[in-house]
Amino acid sequence: MRSFDDAQGNQWQAALLEASYGSYLVVFSRTGGDEVLKNELNASSLIEAEQLLAAMDEAGVRATLAGAVPWG
Repeated sequence: MRSFDDAQGNQWQAALLEASYGSYLVVFSRTGGDEVLKNELNASSLIEAEQLLAAMDEAGVRATLAGAVPWG
């Protein structure tokens, strides 16, 4: 899990989730809010997904958040 701020100064947490059929999601939750968003990572294993998320700079995490959709 990692924490970061979006362009508006809101704090978010990003966590990985192993989903169905070998897919991996980044799940975003806004600190102090009830928003939960998700975005799929292009990874072939959980280890690779962890490495991708860890290697992202702030701009990369923000871009992944920008492409995320509501959880439900």
